[in-house]
Formats: sequence, C-alpha cells, structure tokens
Amino acid sequence: MNALLSAMNWLYPIFQGILIGLLAMIIHECGHLMAARLLGINVKSVSLRWKGLCTIRESGPPIANLLISLAGPAANALMLVTTHWSPVFGLANACYAFFNFLPIEGADGERALACWSLIKGRRATAT
Repeated sequence: MNALLSAMNWLYPIFQGILIGLLAMIIHECGHLMAARLLGINVKSVSLRWKGLCTIRESGPPIANLLISLAGPAANALMLVTTHWSPVFGLANACYAFFNFLPIEGADGERALACWSLIKGRRATAT
C-alpha cells in the first residue's frame, strides 16, 4: 500500500502537467476558431497532429490570416491573468504564447510574418 501511494505521489504531477498543457492547447485553438468565425473564414476541422492540435481552415485575405494566426497565442497570453490562482496553468499558457509567437517553422509566428510580408508588399507596390 505504501508503494502504491508513493507511485501515485510521483505520477500525479506528470498527469497534472499533461492535463494543464492540453487545456492550454485547447484554449489556443479556440482563439484561432473564434477569430476565424468573427472574420467569416470557414473552419474545415480541428485535428490532432504529431505536435498537437491544429485548425484546418479556408484561406482568407492576408489581414484576416494575420489576425487568425495571432489569435491563438493571444488567447494564451490573456490566460496569464490566471497565474495568481494557478501558477502551473499560467506557465503553460506563457509557454504556448511565447513559442507560438516566434517566427519558427510551423508556428503561428511564421504564418503571421508571412502574412505581414504579403500585406507590406502589397502596400509597397500600391504606392
């Protein structure tokens, strides 16, 4: 019985971290979904890939794509207000926001930078 309690005490933080990370990931995708709906972009599906959840949607104009790309990390950034009540949940959201804002391959920051470049390119050719 003592060994079982010891194992449970050891496993609890692991499962807690997985659940909190999953919740932060769901909030992140909800940010994308809400932005797409508000901007009139059709969402085809939400799927689970090797690196987590992802939203499959129709492409929209560059400004809408930029806003949708930034909405996921922004949703996580808004959840930082929960840090006072749950430091672990706050940290999970901080990590999701930070790493998804970065312009690295596959991250929202990369898509946002591509959209921003498209927008700036169109303005430069219009002048």
